[in-house]
Amino acid sequence: MLIRKNISLDDKYLKKLQPLLDMKDGNLSAAIRDTITLADTALKYHDSVEEAVRYLKASKNPQEQKNISPNEENKVINRTTLEWLFRHTRGRLADEELVNELINPFEIEDLKGLEAYLNRTSEKNKWDVRVSISCKESQNPASVQILFSNATPNSREFFTQLVALFLAKWKRLDVDHVFRRANSTQVSFKKNLSASPQEIMPGIRKHFGYLDIVCREIDDNPEFWTQLMYTYNVERSNLVTLHRSQFETFAAGKAPNPTKIVERLGKQAVSEMELADLLILFKRMYLVTQLVKNIELSLEPGKESATIFHDFRNEKVISNLVAYFSQIFIENRVEFMVSSSTSMIVFKFNEKAKDKSMEYSEFSEPENPKLQGSS
Repeated sequence: MLIRKNISLDDKYLKKLQPLLDMKDGNLSAAIRDTITLADTALKYHDSVEEAVRYLKASKNPQEQKNISPNEENKVINRTTLEWLFRHTRGRLADEELVNELINPFEIEDLKGLEAYLNRTSEKNKWDVRVSISCKESQNPASVQILFSNATPNSREFFTQLVALFLAKWKRLDVDHVFRRANSTQVSFKKNLSASPQEIMPGIRKHFGYLDIVCREIDDNPEFWTQLMYTYNVERSNLVTLHRSQFETFAAGKAPNPTKIVERLGKQAVSEMELADLLILFKRMYLVTQLVKNIELSLEPGKESATIFHDFRNEKVISNLVAYFSQIFIENRVEFMVSSSTSMIVFKFNEKAKDKSMEYSEFSEPENPKLQGSS
């Protein structure tokens, strides 16, 4: 549909149109159509004509680089540098202030509104991430699936983390599963009302904040941790990490009781743990302490076992080590047999005994290398 209108232009605007008039062989209508197209494109990425003009000028004038970003609060950063930052901050969680600055909940009504908001924000900031949200209930969903596509894996990871942190606060949704591919990341969320609003959701910490506690500890005490890691490196990790009280008991030639430490790490009483869960925690904990060289587990129901490899040679040390580990399984009230050699300790379990009312005796002779958890 063709609409004809009369317009008035000062000479200064005609002079600004001259390059387009030259390109269009003096066709004023064609020059104005191109001007409208340019203005439409500019206003998609900028809040005003003046801001778009500053951006275009800055792209050619190094003296005005501070204005190159659509938002003057932002700073220009080279894409390669930004990618380096994303890559070397993986595993660390963004601060709440940053999440609130980039995702404004007052502009979002529901999950569909969030999808549009995120795509609009990504386009405005040239993040190149495309977001697609799937859920049955847009206002108060029990579960949500979000597909993040395009961009680089590292920048997509950072953007995904921001959205996960936002949903945790806004909708009490936690990360259930993350499926990463070369050009997309799919995240499944589920409702979690058990976690405190002040806490980081466990799924978010597992999938996106796995280095957060470590890095914060290093930031708080860099000299100590740097020297510790340097020492571990020089000694090829041949150092043992023990609680001070446990070291004192070992130094006195006795076997300390490790159950309280196991319970603090597992956040559950040892007596209430399933045997398979306890064995997995046992392996993860004692491999980190370097008290043993390796632990092999069998988790087949009814045939559970733990084979512990070590390089100690002193018989009393080995006997104390057997007594030390045995106290964990005594507390779990599971029947077991244990045998040891110069390089190996083997625990074999009988899950059927766990629910029986049985008496478990303390070890009066910790140097005995063969111990039984029940009579």
